[in-house]
Amino acid sequence: MSERLKAVFKSEPTGVTRLVSYIMAGDPSVEASLRRLKGLADHGVDVLELGVPFSDPMADGVVIQAAAERALNAQMTVKKTLELVREFRRTHDTPLLLMSYLNPLLRYGWDQLAEDAADAGVDGFILPDLPWREGQGLRMRTKKRVGNKLDFIPMIAQTSREQDVQAVSQVTEGFAYVISRNGITGGEVELPASVNKFIESLGNSLQIPRCVGFGIQKPEQVRALAKVCDGVVVGSALVKAFAKLDQKGLEEQDLIEQEKEVFSWLASLKN
Repeated sequence: MSERLKAVFKSEPTGVTRLVSYIMAGDPSVEASLRRLKGLADHGVDVLELGVPFSDPMADGVVIQAAAERALNAQMTVKKTLELVREFRRTHDTPLLLMSYLNPLLRYGWDQLAEDAADAGVDGFILPDLPWREGQGLRMRTKKRVGNKLDFIPMIAQTSREQDVQAVSQVTEGFAYVISRNGITGGEVELPASVNKFIESLGNSLQIPRCVGFGIQKPEQVRALAKVCDGVVVGSALVKAFAKLDQKGLEEQDLIEQEKEVFSWLASLKN
């Protein structure tokens, strides 16, 4: 297991729970992505998710779809994403996971990707289109290449079959990404009342921490979830906040100042 990721869940959270946050690599530029990764880390985000842009992100709503399109238009690639991580690692130790669909990673070449990702300072992968049981071969192949340097984060939904939950119950490294509601990322829909009970039930099955994502954007949601999970994931709401700033056409210094307000808003969610 990644030592950086392990340290996050061994220590007590600052605030009501741990915070996992997502941005898209290259949206709107490499320079902005690097600055925002550093800003998020500096403002207490516990784990970073860095999206790899892909043209058909099936699990994502319109906000992250648009972010992927902007990044692709800016010529962002897997190679440039790894270079971005390497630059981030020069100054920061916050755990960082690549969230990606399989297509661009396989096109890069999986064995080379595993080696390059571990070398750049990536801590693991979240792969929405690779079911956990079907991914066993890829995980074993990765371990042969880089040992335990890269974690694979399983995703679990209320619609997951019993055998899928059983498979994840054998996992002892990383954390489980629990999907708070059925459907795609983002949106203003309230979390279903059943989600807390579902998360609690997973606590009886899983050996790893549970972090909950999809649609989380309000302090009251975070406080409610903090009672039953080990962390929350904020993605679309953060991507949307940065996109609004980018659309203003601000001078760089003014943009940087307003980014600080976004960082402060995000940090406030777990206070």
